[in-house]
Amino acid sequence: MSYAIIDDVISQIESNFICLHLGTFFSKFSLEQNLSTSAKNIKLRFNDWRWFILSWYKIKDSLESLYINQEEENFFSTFIEINAFRGILWAMLEWIEKDKKFKRWIEQIITPNQTEAFRYTLRFTRNIFSHNIDPEMKLHEHDFRELQRKIVLINNWGIKNWVINLNIDYEKLLPKSWIKNYKFKIEIDFNTLKKGTKFYKIVPKADIYMLCEFCYNLIIYYKMSWELI
Repeated sequence: MSYAIIDDVISQIESNFICLHLGTFFSKFSLEQNLSTSAKNIKLRFNDWRWFILSWYKIKDSLESLYINQEEENFFSTFIEINAFRGILWAMLEWIEKDKKFKRWIEQIITPNQTEAFRYTLRFTRNIFSHNIDPEMKLHEHDFRELQRKIVLINNWGIKNWVINLNIDYEKLLPKSWIKNYKFKIEIDFNTLKKGTKFYKIVPKADIYMLCEFCYNLIIYYKMSWELI
């Protein structure tokens, strides 16, 4: 994989991780403050000298709805999360599967078995966020069936008896990192996956945040290790 493509992948992960932070902040802020009174037309100018207007009343209605209906599902927050999760997980999976040098580096960090567990966790979660925009995130057959067939052929410490076990302990895996006493675990039992099951019952949202953060921290550690910054 060329350095230009690697830079693109790193940028994709970093940008989505930042968007997750900023988007979530603005989403929460819109619940605490009624921002509808600040709504105004937004005029977009393009390189071909055309214009497009984002109407103030649509912005006003949306902000007012978010503020008033705080007990309802926040579409803004959900949209931000799904897109940021998908962008981070997709980019990390592409990098691992297309760059042998990077995969070998990860294997040195978290062992080959855990790298496989990491890779298949990325595959499964990437599939979910690529095919689903429903806040309930219910599984479809195409989200897991093909991957399930591949999992049955694998039997190692990272994937055993159709179960993915990903264990990340920063202090053990990244001894030179600045993060201490910080860990998470994701277990996905492909024996029990069924159509209609809610994804966050299989992998809690908190673990998805931790997984995405791990992807981000990996690239930061990689850049530090290879003096790319």
